[in-house]
Amino acid sequence: MIVAIALGLFAGVFTMAFMQGAVDARIESATRTELAHLQIHAPRFSENNNIAYQISNTEERTRKIESLDSVRAASRRLIAEPFIMAAHGTGGGKLIGVEPAKEKEVTDIWKHVIDGTYLKKTSRMPPVLLGEKLAKKLRLKVGTRINMQMVDLHGNLSAKGYRVGGIYRTTNTRYDESTLFVRYSDLKDQLGTGPGKAHEIAVILEEGDWAEEVKTSIQQIAGDNTVQTWKELSPEMSLLTNSMDQYMYVFILIILLALCFGIINTMLMAVLERIKEIGMLMAIGMNKRKIFMMIILETVLLTMTGGVIGILIGSGITKIFETNPINLSMFAEGLESYGFAAKVYTSLESKTLVIIALLVVITAILSAIYPARKALKLNPAEATRTE
Repeated sequence: MIVAIALGLFAGVFTMAFMQGAVDARIESATRTELAHLQIHAPRFSENNNIAYQISNTEERTRKIESLDSVRAASRRLIAEPFIMAAHGTGGGKLIGVEPAKEKEVTDIWKHVIDGTYLKKTSRMPPVLLGEKLAKKLRLKVGTRINMQMVDLHGNLSAKGYRVGGIYRTTNTRYDESTLFVRYSDLKDQLGTGPGKAHEIAVILEEGDWAEEVKTSIQQIAGDNTVQTWKELSPEMSLLTNSMDQYMYVFILIILLALCFGIINTMLMAVLERIKEIGMLMAIGMNKRKIFMMIILETVLLTMTGGVIGILIGSGITKIFETNPINLSMFAEGLESYGFAAKVYTSLESKTLVIIALLVVITAILSAIYPARKALKLNPAEATRTE
């Protein structure tokens, strides 16, 4: 019984730590690489990314936002949706014009560059940074020239040549296939954007959990513009985080149900094998309350022993994989298509272990009630004659 409980809880603790680690990594990637913690847009811009809807006075707004204690950095961006023409194919995507120095403080896309440089101009043509997935699709490499066509703010078709300055790779292949980066000034010239204008201001906080609280302060600076947290920008991420707790509790419930039936079966067998001993205790005057408590206490002690062993082993192994990732490279293609990393670090909060321990004790007490009641129904005279 002790071994079964220990193995069950070890598996439960480790599985929950693995699931939590995978979700935490996806959220970290979404906020630090793709979205930031908050974004500011002009009203109605998010409906269809209409470049005519712009934020004004972006330098002043960015400076005021960065002055907030909870804000680490803010960076303005221009957004366009060009038609990409290369020697070996065509495609589309989302083109983001950034100020490289400021963008490094807000997102870590520069850390994911696997070839070339991060928007460093090495020729007369402006540089572009694109994802490995898109580079493979269009058969591009560092130094290759591409043309990007888009409609500017005056409604005219604008075409401009860029040279691939770098190629990046994140844990989200869909993002890599659709997102390109150029310098703010280069995209500003192609779109014909006025001074101090931008389509987006990305904000990174000291702690991502503060997004909802900080949103109010940033909204006052943003004025009539729209401020959205990363959960509002990416509803699937919000659903993932909100449903994670539910998945955890469902998983714990399954473990506890299996534990409950195992305890009932074991303790019922223990009672039936000791009918004569229990009958003798009743015959010499031991009252039913003490017999009831004896069986409850035995069950709790057995369960706690197995539970403590299982939780300690599970948390110990979890600690190991907090610094040494679990390598799932064989499933990398499938995982990265959904934005999950192929290397997972386990993560488990201490309060989760406390909750599991309390639930195990409660389960043990409830599971012992039926075997204990079975013992109380024994007739001392008949029980003592049982062989």
